[in-house]
Amino acid sequence: MYSNESKFNYIHELFMSNLKNKSEISLDSAKLLHKNGLYPSVAHCSYYSCYQVIKHIWLHVMSKSESDLASLTRNETRGSHEVLINQVGLYLKEKIEISDYRTFNSSILQLKKLRTTADYDDKGFDIEKSQNSISLAESSHKLIRRLV
Repeated sequence: MYSNESKFNYIHELFMSNLKNKSEISLDSAKLLHKNGLYPSVAHCSYYSCYQVIKHIWLHVMSKSESDLASLTRNETRGSHEVLINQVGLYLKEKIEISDYRTFNSSILQLKKLRTTADYDDKGFDIEKSQNSISLAESSHKLIRRLV
């Protein structure tokens, strides 16, 4: 028979989107990577933990589709990540305090920059930048949790 914990986990997963679940796993992964000194990968996982929950909002809270996103990005010079972040940001701006929106917007932009540095630049990525990545992701998650 199933334990109470496994029953809870099964029911919890039924009501949770895969993206939201992946988002939590990505943030947990970032923390494990940081603990093990794998700092550049922390920025990657921290950023994607936020991107995944933003996409969850797009699909499950705003009731938009992948096609809607593709249509928006078709004639844009910006990439799909930036378009999605901006669209969900506009939605959040209407739902949360303006100061919280500014914090969210600043955090996600800083996190995206850290991820780009960690993934593509020929520069070092130290413990401080790694910890900053986690802090920015946690801050963003805290604001977003109010809605999802």
